Amino acid sequence: MDRKAAKEAFVSGLSGASKAEVFALVASLSLSIVVCELAKTGRRFKSWRFTALMELVLIVYLQLLLCTGALPLAPTAWTWAALAAAGCAGQLLAAPPSHRGLPSSPPGSEAALRALVGKRKSFIGAFRGALMVATCIAILAVDFHVFPRRYAKAETYGTGYMDVGVGGVVLAAGLVSPVATSGTDGTPWKPAPLLQRIWTGLRGAAVCWVLGLARLVTTRAVDYQEHVGEYGVHWNFFDTIAVVALLGAAVAVPPGRLGAAAVAVTAAHQAALTLGGLGPWVMSPQRDPSSLLSLNKEGLVSAPGFYALFLWGAALARTMHTGLQRAVAQAVTCAGAVAGGGEGAAGKQGPAAAPRRRRLALAEPVLRWWLAMVGLDAGLWAAVAALETYVEPVSRRSCNAAYVLWIAAQLLAGLLPLALAQALAAVTAAADGGAPGQAPPQAAAEADGAKGGEPTEAKAGAGAGSLPAWGPTILQAVSAAQLPVFLVANLLTGAVNLALDTMQVRDWPARALLGVYIAAVCAVALALQRWGLRLKL
Repeated sequence: MDRKAAKEAFVSGLSGASKAEVFALVASLSLSIVVCELAKTGRRFKSWRFTALMELVLIVYLQLLLCTGALPLAPTAWTWAALAAAGCAGQLLAAPPSHRGLPSSPPGSEAALRALVGKRKSFIGAFRGALMVATCIAILAVDFHVFPRRYAKAETYGTGYMDVGVGGVVLAAGLVSPVATSGTDGTPWKPAPLLQRIWTGLRGAAVCWVLGLARLVTTRAVDYQEHVGEYGVHWNFFDTIAVVALLGAAVAVPPGRLGAAAVAVTAAHQAALTLGGLGPWVMSPQRDPSSLLSLNKEGLVSAPGFYALFLWGAALARTMHTGLQRAVAQAVTCAGAVAGGGEGAAGKQGPAAAPRRRRLALAEPVLRWWLAMVGLDAGLWAAVAALETYVEPVSRRSCNAAYVLWIAAQLLAGLLPLALAQALAAVTAAADGGAPGQAPPQAAAEADGAKGGEPTEAKAGAGAGSLPAWGPTILQAVSAAQLPVFLVANLLTGAVNLALDTMQVRDWPARALLGVYIAAVCAVALALQRWGLRLKL
């Protein structure tokens, strides 16, 4: 067997890992972000390079070591969970800093709440960037023996770690879709004219179609290994992204109906798989060499499911956004009442009592919102179990209903620790500012998002006393440049595979090579951010 055939066989015919193991890997990724942000709390580093290096070690390299088996998964996940829980609790309950001689409301306190209810949420950007980083690690790591075969993409049915990255990238695009927050500032939603929407969608899709065609031509030119069981003979993931980009822009879904649309598309796609005969066809290894449809059946059949994932991402983002708006409004009201009615008690209990009570008053509605989101996630997991029991198991190849809801449940579970961490950081900053009743109105928060800019506290040099942006710099940079980062990762992966026989590389040299590779990918994202270049669909 030649090298090309051996590499194709190396990633074929796999059945994936358990959902619990994949959950632990994603949870470790999220929790490492929380721990890293807690480690930076209250500290201002002189060099952004030191901050980036700390993030690279605590988040990126930790994930690399976990997914290549260098660190034990369960103990690491539980340790990170304990550190994150202790850090968040300590942040909320610790004695507030003294503001003697300072203004009653530091500039950062208002910015923290504005970022929390603004249209662009830092915790979503951080998780979106982390998901792309993990995907970039995996697309090269899978070619080495150091990467467990159970973490690779499942051939037909199953839940591999890499299966999360594929669907997660699409769902994450829905999380930051403008439609998710349209109309939440009180302005009525009005879709653009149909031709304008189609033109916008075609412009975005054209970029991905060009990249997909370029990938097809170059892989054939250099006789690069191909796993046709993923998307087909000519189709690849860039083509899937193109279809989602076109449908996401061209189809006008009312913001308040995103959840219903997600359910409808998911159900219709599953009906086509189960009742329409598409399921057995796409799972069959037979192809008609004279039919383009048959040659690319995996990519074509799964496309509606990936569009459903995009809708689920937008629906989840809207649910989180509107819930946070209500929670923060209630929190500000409660904290104002505490501040107005508790001054006498504060004098008896000491100067630290009032800020601590304000923290708890601000935190209570936010925690209720977070627990409601936990309940929603539990419902999604229950739906996955029901679909696997009564319909069919999870399949990335067909992007069936079980896969769509598994990705939605898995990614929401990954978002929840970050949402809680940023919310508690905002609560602490607002309460310690001493003026909870002066929290920014909803309209001001939405105005920032409507302009398409970054949250106030995310701007470099926002002024003395402003809070640093929540979320690792590296991950926010990757989130802002998803397409070029993924393209660079694909080019480097191809270069490494052409330069050496990855299947012959021992474990630790492979990890070292992967470390250099992912550092280079992150460096590209940071360079694009520092140069102010925004390359996106």
